[in-house]
Amino acid sequence: MSRRPWLVVLAIVALASCRRAPAPLPAPRLETPVPVPTSEPSLPCADVGTLRACWSDALIATLVPRTVPARPASSALGWRCAWPGPARLCVDRRAGAPAFSCAGGRCTQSHARRPDDGEWTCVDTAGAEVCESAGRAAGVVAAPPDPAWICGARRGGTTRICVDFSPDVPDGELAGWRCHAENGPAPVRVCERGPSPGALGVACDGGRPCVDGALCASGRCVPARPAPSCWLDDDCPGGACRFGTCREEPAP
Repeated sequence: MSRRPWLVVLAIVALASCRRAPAPLPAPRLETPVPVPTSEPSLPCADVGTLRACWSDALIATLVPRTVPARPASSALGWRCAWPGPARLCVDRRAGAPAFSCAGGRCTQSHARRPDDGEWTCVDTAGAEVCESAGRAAGVVAAPPDPAWICGARRGGTTRICVDFSPDVPDGELAGWRCHAENGPAPVRVCERGPSPGALGVACDGGRPCVDGALCASGRCVPARPAPSCWLDDDCPGGACRFGTCREEPAP
């Protein structure tokens, strides 16, 4: 008896099995938010680099676990998260900004992240990025603002002040870089590897104080409770604008 009919039958069975195999699920899109609910205090909280801080008042901060999706992000930039507790959502950072291009210890990010698609002037201060709005380019339709920025109206003016305590850095570790903004129609973020004493996220204690406007919480420097409203010291009654917030002086 010829073996050919059996070979034909086996081929048909194999083909049918292939047809019945479920198609692989498509990879999730980078811009798809991933929910990561947490159980944290009912307090104002924000990501500070790879840390998460909560504030009970202007002068008291507490570190809480910073939850991110279980799967790794698509690049060393990591995850960018916003909203507290059960509403916390994380998005792959590469969905909103390109990766850095590095040469030695100097890395450059073209088309750097901004609070929205308007025109902004930004500065980096001790690891945080603080921006003032400068209007919107003519003919540009407003896009939804980035919810990871904390924003408020500038005192005595018509512009907005926004601060990002977890800006992009080449490897996701805020404390290991010194960065600055290059403003313009196509903003650029430049980061150079190296320590920045007192910057947000670094270790602190009695012998290693944090920069003015930051607190030492559980051995790490974090900002005082943010309430963005200033760009210059002159915007504040006490004459001290730190991380976009008028610093409150401790009671004597």
